[in-house]
Amino acid sequence: MQPELIATHYLTSIDDVTEHLRAANQLGLGVRLRSYLEAGEEGDEPTAGWELELLVSSPLEEPEATEPAEFAPAE
Repeated sequence: MQPELIATHYLTSIDDVTEHLRAANQLGLGVRLRSYLEAGEEGDEPTAGWELELLVSSPLEEPEATEPAEFAPAE
């Protein structure tokens, strides 16, 4: 089960990405980050952008495993 999405931010500078990641870390939030290129006007270089999703918890966090049951030795 994926954690609940709080907000999605579209950022255009790596400094903004870094600031958002630090803030999410301080607040204990999870993040999902994707990069993309946007086509510019004809002849212009494409520009980089980032999509940052803030989540209530880490999307990679595994639920705590329960202790394995103890088995009695076979007779």
